[in-house]
Amino acid sequence: MIYNFLKALLQVSLRFFFRNVQVKCLENIPAHGPLLIVSNHPNTILDPIVIGRFIHRKLFFLAKASLFRSKFTKWLLPKFRMIPVYRPQDDPSLMQQNEEMFSKCFEHLKNNGAILIFTEGISLTNRQLRKIKTGSARIALGAEAANNFKLGVKIISIGLTYFDPHRFQSDLFINIDEPINVQDYEALYKRDEFAAVNQLTNEIRARLEKQIVAIEDAAIDELVNNIEVVYKSQLLKDLGYTPKIKEHDFLVTKAINKQVHHYWQYQPQRVEQFKKEIDRYFKVLDRLALNDRILRKFHRKDSVFSDTPNGFFYMLFGLPVFIFGFVNNYLPYRLPGLITKRVGAPRDYRGSLFMLIGTVTFLFFYTLQIMLVQYFFHHAVLTICYAVALPVTGFFAWFYAKRYNNLRGRWMIFSLFHRKTALINSILNMRQHIIDELEKGRKEYAEVNS
Repeated sequence: MIYNFLKALLQVSLRFFFRNVQVKCLENIPAHGPLLIVSNHPNTILDPIVIGRFIHRKLFFLAKASLFRSKFTKWLLPKFRMIPVYRPQDDPSLMQQNEEMFSKCFEHLKNNGAILIFTEGISLTNRQLRKIKTGSARIALGAEAANNFKLGVKIISIGLTYFDPHRFQSDLFINIDEPINVQDYEALYKRDEFAAVNQLTNEIRARLEKQIVAIEDAAIDELVNNIEVVYKSQLLKDLGYTPKIKEHDFLVTKAINKQVHHYWQYQPQRVEQFKKEIDRYFKVLDRLALNDRILRKFHRKDSVFSDTPNGFFYMLFGLPVFIFGFVNNYLPYRLPGLITKRVGAPRDYRGSLFMLIGTVTFLFFYTLQIMLVQYFFHHAVLTICYAVALPVTGFFAWFYAKRYNNLRGRWMIFSLFHRKTALINSILNMRQHIIDELEKGRKEYAEVNS
């Protein structure tokens, strides 16, 4: 009862929190039979929620045992189908208690259940795939061995790619691979259990590496991110891709990452020089309170008034709706960020906490506001209209503010161009030089790998 209510509530929250969620190959998920789902773990609490949202099976979850310390959580978490797993980094002396975890997993799989495991054993938002733990392979092979390899356990790997894990109205790409048939490891397991576990773990890792953007070095990650900001939109267009299709966006990022690693390995001095140039470009933008998106859309021959009429009428006639949406949605939207900051949440938890706290604040304030309208006006139709208007005008206010910031940025760049023409021209030339270098590198890479 509690689980189903919270699942439904969080599914609604996900629809609002993410601008766009796209799932590739959902049909690869078996509708029946024992199933082990393994995934990367970039966004803590949100990861099991988003997977549970799209996997239409009853899922059980492995969760670190430290969450089960209090009497309340020991009572509550099993109601959410969570099974405690004891990690050596938490308390090595408790590792023997994992025998109970293995037994429960074997039982669930024997009963055609589905289990979700974040096989890295840790959650960090960096674009990195950490060491894959052997637990997933041990569970799958152990369940098959306990049933003479007659269960038919399948392993599905899922790659989660958050395009901005901490920002409201960002995008998410869920990449689902074809099943791994655990029975294929029967002969090897019977000869050498240790080798079978390692080989299956390596296959899981290889699949996940293909399904996500994995960048091992922080400096390379920063460089790839900066290249994406400056160059990705043009690259998408050149390759005939559609930015709204998140798989296309994902493939371009993978290609950028692959080429950066190539040049980092074979021409490190060239990469270092380029990195200095692109870092200097972004430092100039920061100093002038500009961003690349505004600069990208700016053309020297454009007029500041080219978009002004449409923008002016939008801002003018949309202002009353913005005010209504802002007043009625400010507190529930603002409080999650303030609370997250106040409690000093680690960076890796901010996006998850923002959504979870936002679910509570919006539910509380919307309920209170609707009750007050009904109490004071005693008019059912008015109350229903007000209830519908709350989220609609709230979203309008959010997009209105974005439109305002875009117009403000446009005015700012034109103002700077006319007051400091030489400065803006130098920044535009700096940006064009970066793009020219990237184009040159892409052509050279294509020639080498053709």
